[in-house]
Amino acid sequence: MNPEQPDQRAEDYSHLSPRGQALVGAFRERLGTLAAADRPGSILEVGCGQGWLSKQLASAMPEARLVGIDVRAEAIEVARTLVPTAEFRVERGEKLPFADGEFDLVVCSEVLEHVDDPDKVLAEIVRVSKNHVVASVPHEPWFWAANLLRGKYLRTFGNCPGHIHHWTRTGFAQLLEGHFGDVRVTSSFPWIIADLRR
Repeated sequence: MNPEQPDQRAEDYSHLSPRGQALVGAFRERLGTLAAADRPGSILEVGCGQGWLSKQLASAMPEARLVGIDVRAEAIEVARTLVPTAEFRVERGEKLPFADGEFDLVVCSEVLEHVDDPDKVLAEIVRVSKNHVVASVPHEPWFWAANLLRGKYLRTFGNCPGHIHHWTRTGFAQLLEGHFGDVRVTSSFPWIIADLRR
């Protein structure tokens, strides 16, 4: 494998050092706490990847209907194996095939930095959510710096391949304020996490 390319098979982050795994664990725990706050009966994860966060959500809220979507069919196949109680579909965030207000909670973690039009994806997320959304993106420039310290993505100065948007905490809040009435932004190094209400 080219060391400058992300390993799509390692979305469980088992390849990271103990420190890196601790950072991912703290990040996912914070996401899970925010997601479970209202005890949602239905959850949509936009950009679920291989289903590692879906597995955490299913474990924390086993009674909830859980649906995950991703553009990569191979990731969806892994997710179906990892979380057999959930529904996984190959779909795009720009055009969600769900009814208005269908989900109590929508989670969108580490996705918006990859899409051509984050506003379009956010508009769809708002449409299908009843009220609550939890979203996260890499916190720049700290994410770049963390990659450089690990010796990763040196040719792109720490920028992960596929990351076409980059936000500071303030910049991410400004993006979200165009879509949500209540925007609460926190950090879990090296990520930004937003707890959002319509």
